[in-house]
Amino acid sequence: MDEKRKHLRVRARIPCNLLIAASGKRYPGLTSNISFGGAEFESAETMTRPPEPVVSGAAAILTFQLRRMGIIQELKFPCRVRFVAANRAGLEYTATMPTAEQRTALKTMLATRSDRID
Repeated sequence: MDEKRKHLRVRARIPCNLLIAASGKRYPGLTSNISFGGAEFESAETMTRPPEPVVSGAAAILTFQLRRMGIIQELKFPCRVRFVAANRAGLEYTATMPTAEQRTALKTMLATRSDRID
């Protein structure tokens, strides 16, 4: 199998929310892995049930809440769903140039996790 990933994945259980643009449905959950190119998301509930199942290609926003100096800030990554299976979804960030804040936050999240998946 050819590996198409361009970025190192790191196993990381980071609390986040996934908002599906078309339906407005929000799924709270955790990442199971994360990289500079995307993340694998795990929801507490299934994402494939009708009436509005999440489908591959769907536009979404992955949101993390960061605590900085006692203040909680939201960090949002526009993305699209690459795959969905029950309560898991593979996400690819769609912003071609993440903001400086997003790059810094991702670097911090990746650097503080040591369980790498190559």
